[in-house]
This record gives sequence, structure tokens and C-alpha cells, in this order.
Amino acid sequence: MLPDSEDAPRRYESPVRQARARRTRAHVVTTAGRLFAERGYAGTSMRQIAAAAEVSLETVTQTGRKADLLLAAFRDSFAGSPDATDLSALMGQAVPEDPSAKFAEFVPAAIARLAVGVRRSLGIWRAFTVAAAADPAVAAVRAELAVARRQDITALLAAFETVGQLPERKPESRDRLADAVGLIASHEAYDHLTNVCGWPHDEYVDWAAASILAQLGVG
Repeated sequence: MLPDSEDAPRRYESPVRQARARRTRAHVVTTAGRLFAERGYAGTSMRQIAAAAEVSLETVTQTGRKADLLLAAFRDSFAGSPDATDLSALMGQAVPEDPSAKFAEFVPAAIARLAVGVRRSLGIWRAFTVAAAADPAVAAVRAELAVARRQDITALLAAFETVGQLPERKPESRDRLADAVGLIASHEAYDHLTNVCGWPHDEYVDWAAASILAQLGVG
């Protein structure tokens, strides 16, 4: 007699079915992002997402918890992929594979790409921020994003230090600089300067690039 694992019928995953599932998930995530940006996190229910996406509630819940949908919608709006995780993806592949590229030339181009994602995802980020103040699950996800951003920026700075483009620093000093860079390039800074203070988008980009270079002592 064959072992149970061999005797059991094998599950076949059709490529067509997998592609359909990916399209459905992308549609649900995009719909959720639109509702989160329009109505806020608390004002958007899983049933509303299902109705707006014209799918079943079960289909929506299969994509994860509401907090998971918020994160996926943010990443999709920011980076063009609900599964984007690192800074390279979030900046549209702006991080160079060769870190010997001139840092002073890299920063303006990287910030320009990043700012486009910030502008595109600003509504969802506002929903994220408000929800984090009231929902522990969302707060935990937001904290994870902050930690990941620091790690990505720190790794980027270390890469440029290795090839002599930036002065070497102790880990704690590098972490502080990463936090400062992250603040300058954050949704909060962009929102304040462009929407509260009325700066044009391009003026923010120029300011952010110059401020980052100044923080790092690069002329």
C-alpha cells in the first residue's frame, strides 16, 4: 500500500486560476485603498470593500485582516505593488546596484522618485496614521514600517560608506542620521509643506534633497 501522502489525490493549481486570483486580489486591494483614502480606516468596513469591488465578503477576508488590507493598499499606492517591502521597491528601484555611484547625484533622483510615491499614497497614509492611534493592530503595522525604513536607510548609508562616498560612522550615529533622513522624506513632511504651507511638489523635492545632503555633510 502506498503511504498516505502518495495515496492522497494531488492538488493541481491551474496557472489560469492562479492568475485570476492575483487579479482579484489586486482589484480588492486597489478598491480598499480608494475607500480608505476617501472614508478613513474606521469608516471603511470589509463589507463595504466587498460591495465596492463587486466580490463576496469571503473573497475580501481571504486577502487578510482589515489591517493587512490597509498595509497592502498603502504599498500598492506607494510602490506599485501590494507586496513591496524594502526601500528599493518603494523608491521605484532608485537605489543603485552599484553604490560607488556619486551620492550627491543619487540623492536628488532618489528623492524625486520617492516623492511621487508619497504624493500618490498620501490619502491612505493619513488613514493609516489616524487608525494607528485607535487600533493596536494598525499601530503595530505602522511601527514595523518605521523600523523597516530605518533599516533600509541605514543599510543604504553603510553601502555608500563602504565605498568611501560617505564618512564611516558608528552604528548609533548612523541610526540617528537614518531617522533624520526618514523624517525629511516622510509623508508627514510632504503633507505639511505641500498641503499646509502650500509648497509646490517640485519645491519640496529640491528642499528634501538639499536637506538630506546637508544632514550627511555632502556638498
